[in-house]
Parts: sequence; structure tokens; C-alpha cells
Amino acid sequence: MVHCPPGFGDDRRPLYSPLIEAAARLAAQGHHGHFRKGEYAEGCGDAAVDAPLPPGCVPYITHLMGTMGILARIGAPDEVLAAALLHDYLEDVPDPDGPATIRAAVGDEVLRLVLEVTEEKRPELDSSETWPVRKHEQIEKMAGNSEGAVMIKAADLLHNLLSLLVDLDEASDEESVWLRLNAGPDRQLWYFSSGLDAARERLGAHRLVEELERAVGHLRGRVASLEPTR
Repeated sequence: MVHCPPGFGDDRRPLYSPLIEAAARLAAQGHHGHFRKGEYAEGCGDAAVDAPLPPGCVPYITHLMGTMGILARIGAPDEVLAAALLHDYLEDVPDPDGPATIRAAVGDEVLRLVLEVTEEKRPELDSSETWPVRKHEQIEKMAGNSEGAVMIKAADLLHNLLSLLVDLDEASDEESVWLRLNAGPDRQLWYFSSGLDAARERLGAHRLVEELERAVGHLRGRVASLEPTR
């Protein structure tokens, strides 16, 4: 039997948020047909629309919901939760009026947060080539970002890292998981470790930092176990 912990339900905010609803709708519409980089992600767009998706086809919205869920658990304000749902909209959704679309749906404050965490994709270049530059820029930006934006970035890192660890645990061929990413194990470890350092610098002894520290520790052990076979 599930028991509710002490203090459960003490948050007195309205249980329904029109702002989060608007953000969720826009995220679902914008990322329709987008998938996480799962084991079979390349063929996911061809899956039948009247049947369940294959196990390896994970809709991208799961990452956005996961990032928001992490922030909801620590009591983040609605504006931060809405921005978490839309944190990849300007990067990945082919909407030439993206900022105006976000502003019309959820307002200026959410748009400001989304702009803070949006990276410059450089779509004219290969994503694997620009990956180190883009990630360096993201880490450096955290030093000057607002607290809300740093929380979104930390939650984004945490969900991506935990999802990666789950994929590695469940994969029949661990190497296939690393190959589908834009950077290999060492660079991934550098990125998540650097993100942890930047989050710790800004947030201090924060629940997000504690969880990220544990996850980075697991990744470090996983990468170390690969070294003898490389």
C-alpha cells in the first residue's frame, strides 16, 4: 500500500495551472513526431499511427515532461515549470516565429527563461562537429543565467543523464547507445561533470546538485569500466 509522506499536499497553489497547460500543449504540438535517440529511433517516424510505438521509439515529449517533473518535485514556480516544457522549442521546432509563438502562448517571463537556456545549434554544420563548442557555451552561460534558468538546465542535465544510464542498463548492446550520441563516453562525462560544477557554483547545496552528483558518479564508474576494452 502506498502511504503519503508527512507534509504531502501542503503546497497551496491551485492544482490546475493554465500556464502549464498552455506550455504542455505547445510543447506537444511543436515536438510532434520527434523522438529521443533510442535504439531504433531512426525508423520511429515510419511507425504506424494506429498502433503502439515500438519499445525503442520514445517520443521526445517524455524528456520535457521528465525535466518539468524534476522541478515540480522541488516546488519550482509555474513559470519555471512552463519554461522546462518548452526549453528545447527554439532549438528543435521548425517555427520561424518561435519567440513570438512562445510569448503568445505563455508570456514574456517564460519566453525569457527559454531564451536563457536555448543553445545556438548552428544547423548548417554537422551536429557532432559543433557539439563541443555548443556544450562549452551552455556551461559558460550558466554563470550569468537567472536562478530559474540554472534550475532548468540542471534538471535538463539530470534527466538526460539518468535516461542515458537507464538506456545503458537496458541495452542489449551498450556500444550502440554510445554510438547514437553526438559525443563518446569521455566527452559525455566531461559535459555532465562540467554542468554539475556550474550548477553547484550557482545553486550551492541544492537538491538538484545532490541528485546530479550521484548521477555523475554513476556515469564516471560506467565510463571507467569501458577503459580496458577501448
